[in-house]
Amino acid sequence: MHGRGWIAIGSALLALALVSAACGGGDDESGDGSSDGGTADVTLTVKDFEFDPTTLEVSAGEHTITITNTGAVEHSFTLDDDSVSQDVEAGESATLTFDATETIGFYCEYHPDQMKGTLTVS
Repeated sequence: MHGRGWIAIGSALLALALVSAACGGGDDESGDGSSDGGTADVTLTVKDFEFDPTTLEVSAGEHTITITNTGAVEHSFTLDDDSVSQDVEAGESATLTFDATETIGFYCEYHPDQMKGTLTVS
């Protein structure tokens, strides 16, 4: 191939790389469990008879929470107003989507005196 052929190929590859770079990276996740204007993922672990963490911080809006039960008995994630409730069998995970509008408590309906937390909406 002659000089002009390599230049044309090089120019085409450069253009493709620039278009790819401009189209990628549109994810505005901040890495802290929240995002602006989209669904944010929150992770909660249930072990023995406790939530980890006991405080979840999210922005107002729709969120997806993944609850992993590493304990030996069934637990639930239930909001204080009972608008959201999800059972999670021992050794399993569950994912649910909910709309966070205000700070609210959560608990395990099977162990409400031992397992409590707060979902803080900022």
